[in-house]
Amino acid sequence: MTASLAHQFDRAAAHYNEAAEPQRLVIDRLVQLLEEHLPKTERHFAHAFEMGTGSGLLTERVDQLLEVDHWTLADLSPALLAQVPRLRDPHPELRVGDASELSLEGLGIDLFISSSAIQWLADPCAYLQRTVRELATEATVAVSTFGSDNLLELRQLTGQGLHYPSLATWHSTLQELGYSYEIHTERLVIPFADPLAVLEHLRHTGTAQLPNAPQQIHTPRQLRDFTKKYITNFADELGRVTLTFHPVYIIINKHPIV
Repeated sequence: MTASLAHQFDRAAAHYNEAAEPQRLVIDRLVQLLEEHLPKTERHFAHAFEMGTGSGLLTERVDQLLEVDHWTLADLSPALLAQVPRLRDPHPELRVGDASELSLEGLGIDLFISSSAIQWLADPCAYLQRTVRELATEATVAVSTFGSDNLLELRQLTGQGLHYPSLATWHSTLQELGYSYEIHTERLVIPFADPLAVLEHLRHTGTAQLPNAPQQIHTPRQLRDFTKKYITNFADELGRVTLTFHPVYIIINKHPIV
């Protein structure tokens, strides 16, 4: 799936920033939580790593909020990484490829961030556990992923979608680490003009790789059937439809709980 995802995000690169309004809302909230969590006296980091950097929307916000000496930015898509804006680190390291295969052990990484990325992994919980253990002592982690109601409309219409760990699973995963953490969640119900606009959003943000989901539509009849069902089930009186996002925000302090 990694190669197809990389291709999907490369294709989306030209439109990503314009179409990524839900992703921006998630980033806004994640940055807000990070700002609330970190006292102003604890905002200097030697080495930050971002998994699933994309075009750098989160990177830029965090770089403005915190003082980061050096960045390592990893993403499947070279086309998206090429759009990362200028950072205060004059020589950030850009890593193209599957970040989940990288070991962060011994790199002195004291800040790990990621937004709307780890849900694509086969086992997001195991990845985050391993990553936290590989980070420097007293590192900070700020991650957003998604919960079970994410893209609810598509799941109800097609019976297909990604598997998202439950909140109970996340709590169990983080408790096993033995560090202080917090989890927040919300539901963002985003209006779209019509079902075609929903499909266009998925395509332009590189999220059109849900197994057997509507983006696998190949014929005009399949498109008509999908549009009719979407409108019947999820349209308001003006014909607008919704798409639900269910972000989950995780903040971890790599400090043993006393």
